[in-house]
Amino acid sequence: MRRILSTLACCLLPLIASAEGDAKYNASLPFRPSNITGLSDIYLWVGSYYNATTKIEFTPEIGSTINESVCENLQGQTFTAEYESFLAITERGPYNLGSNPVNTLLTLWHSDANLTSLSGLPWSSSSLEWYLESAPTVSSINKDIFNLTMSPDTKGPPYKLTGAIKDADLMVTGFDMDLKPCNTSTEISRNQMTLVDRDWSNNAGWNWTYPMVDVQFDSRTANFTLNGYAAGFPYPINPRGSMGRDEVQGKIKVSFFGVIDSYHSDTLVNSSSTPTWLRTVGFGNNSANIGYGNGSLGSPRPLHWGAVAVCSVVSLAFMYF
Repeated sequence: MRRILSTLACCLLPLIASAEGDAKYNASLPFRPSNITGLSDIYLWVGSYYNATTKIEFTPEIGSTINESVCENLQGQTFTAEYESFLAITERGPYNLGSNPVNTLLTLWHSDANLTSLSGLPWSSSSLEWYLESAPTVSSINKDIFNLTMSPDTKGPPYKLTGAIKDADLMVTGFDMDLKPCNTSTEISRNQMTLVDRDWSNNAGWNWTYPMVDVQFDSRTANFTLNGYAAGFPYPINPRGSMGRDEVQGKIKVSFFGVIDSYHSDTLVNSSSTPTWLRTVGFGNNSANIGYGNGSLGSPRPLHWGAVAVCSVVSLAFMYF
């Protein structure tokens, strides 16, 4: 819970800092300039953005513990869910601690979401179902959530990254998925699903593994795959009741196979052994981009070291709250 509060506080800082009005653009930070009419804050960062439908597959293996079997309604089945999604692969900032070569952010949205018209960061939208970020969005003290290692033989795109999610407290967030109710008199088919990324009392003795992430991308497409384990908690029929007792745990796979969103993406440099972008969004040097032809570079987005410093104080406050 503390990590959520500090992250949310930091996510709000771009909005808080926007009243300051910096006088000039700071190219040392991984943010777009603020001269782009109609650019939502979900496209705040320099990098590549990809669109696709994310598919989630869940196969139950055990009940609440290793000593409990999966209920009859769930045995021998694999359940699926799909969400409209975008994957952001972006530059790192000086506030990022760790050795990851890039930041990744996978967001899953309800069908009513219109990403081009959303205001504010993703976390402020009721249309957001779930997200997975490799590093805190804006923070000067938090380390990477999961480590990404570049394939050692990489000389250019497609770039291949792998990483494990370990003890990242992802069980405090989750998404909804339809399974089948074990007890039709008290539960509905809807379950709250969470990734298992640490030891806890209910997975003792179960042969589970940490979630593994594989990412591959170039200037045209991107693939993001997660293989791991998850727990499902059924919602009660009575909305005021507690979550159902028939917890289920099993294997999960999250698959995203996306195509480039040129309208919101900078140009990925194809001759670099590490992912590098030519900044084009807001600079008028790529006719495929939003805002092309609207004039020269204007005033910058007002997020800078002042905001990062405030974020540090806020995060520390929540850590010791």
